[in-house]
Amino acid sequence: MTTEPKLLLDEMLSGDIAVQLRGKGHDVTAVVEDSALLGTPDEELLAHATSGGRLLVTANVRDFAAIHASWSSSGRSHAGLIYIVNRVFPSDRSFVGAIVTALEDMIVTGQLPVDGAETYLRRRRP
Repeated sequence: MTTEPKLLLDEMLSGDIAVQLRGKGHDVTAVVEDSALLGTPDEELLAHATSGGRLLVTANVRDFAAIHASWSSSGRSHAGLIYIVNRVFPSDRSFVGAIVTALEDMIVTGQLPVDGAETYLRRRRP
């Protein structure tokens, strides 16, 4: 039996992304939707996501890649990290839609990272 993946969107990502993905039937929450999570330090946010079985989606590659490396070297794991980079997803009018499409593709094709892994979100090819 396959469990529906759960995602947590980091603070820099619009709640509209979570709303649209939930509208497609996916379990997605956003930091901006929960005032208790706003301003949470990165490592604590990753721990929070992990405790809830949520993969963390973030554009903060530098900081979370360092946390991932630190956790990996100490034998600690997380539920998965998905990185968004600006050169693939520029911050323009298409940003939210492109992220929604790419994340949904990842979910429905089963290409989300496994526990303790990290990956980069790829734009859907036309």
